[in-house]
Amino acid sequence: MRNADKNAAPVVVVVEAEGERQITSATLECLAVAFDVGGQLGCEVIALVWGSDAAAIADEVGQYSTDGVCVLPGLDPQSPDVIAAAIVQACRTLMPVAVLLGDSLLAADLAPRLAFALDAALVTDCAGIRFEDGEVRLLKSVYGGNIVAEYAADTVPFLATMQSRCARAATKHEGARATVTPMPIAVEPSTTSIEVLERVVEPPSGPALANARVVVAGGRGVGLEGFETVREVAAVLHGAVGASRPACDAGWAPARSQVGLTGERVAPSLYIAAGISGASQHLAGMVRAQKIVAINKDARANVFRVADYGVVGPWEEVGPAFRDAVAELHRVRR
Repeated sequence: MRNADKNAAPVVVVVEAEGERQITSATLECLAVAFDVGGQLGCEVIALVWGSDAAAIADEVGQYSTDGVCVLPGLDPQSPDVIAAAIVQACRTLMPVAVLLGDSLLAADLAPRLAFALDAALVTDCAGIRFEDGEVRLLKSVYGGNIVAEYAADTVPFLATMQSRCARAATKHEGARATVTPMPIAVEPSTTSIEVLERVVEPPSGPALANARVVVAGGRGVGLEGFETVREVAAVLHGAVGASRPACDAGWAPARSQVGLTGERVAPSLYIAAGISGASQHLAGMVRAQKIVAINKDARANVFRVADYGVVGPWEEVGPAFRDAVAELHRVRR
């Protein structure tokens, strides 16, 4: 627990959950950043929880050593304008110095609404927050991830959406139980301008890309038929399937599989890039992998510059041989 000034404006983290007691990894990373900011500024970290499972999620997030949890009950998760209006009301009560959100589609929708309503500066997709001479600096990758820009936070509060994998996820503290405070919020029905007609949820297949220890990603070079081998290699390694943007645009893999600057950022123990040339936008999403294996028939492909191991050859030959070798290795070990 930090030596926080109880009278100082808090850092507020907007919590997202995928289901009951399933706080997203993006939120846990955001909490870690908030703890650091709170420690630097000497203020509390308050988690803001909303949704139909708010009570269960509040109990869960309170185990991460937050200084408090505020609950906004009964908000429709499919109505971002209602959620934004409720969070704005909560922020006007809490008077935070900063509002942090994890990297997600919902955060991309909420953050501009919150910034406009609170007349606050907003930096999206932050790679980190640092302090210089007591002033806050928000770090953001620009120009395809080739440069890190610094932005000064000159409003109170300031808002930031934190890039995935920007920090090691916060961990639970044994015996930690933050005070949970209900915050009844009155949102006028006229606030909402969106009517949800249908929600389509694609069932997950295999490990979640964001948290997978092994990712096998295919690019334009593997072709449509080669993606079946990509999936087979991923299955043998108990890993997740990733893809480059061209592969997703071609319909060879779902959009949720995209790795890169405009897709998912991953940091697995092992990343296998098959038929991926190594455009800077893709590299920005996978360079945090501990080990990178590149397979490409072009020996001059840019991906080899960041790879720990490289194989020059066509995927239709290398892929099946690699799959069979790994499967045999697993069989022998059993």
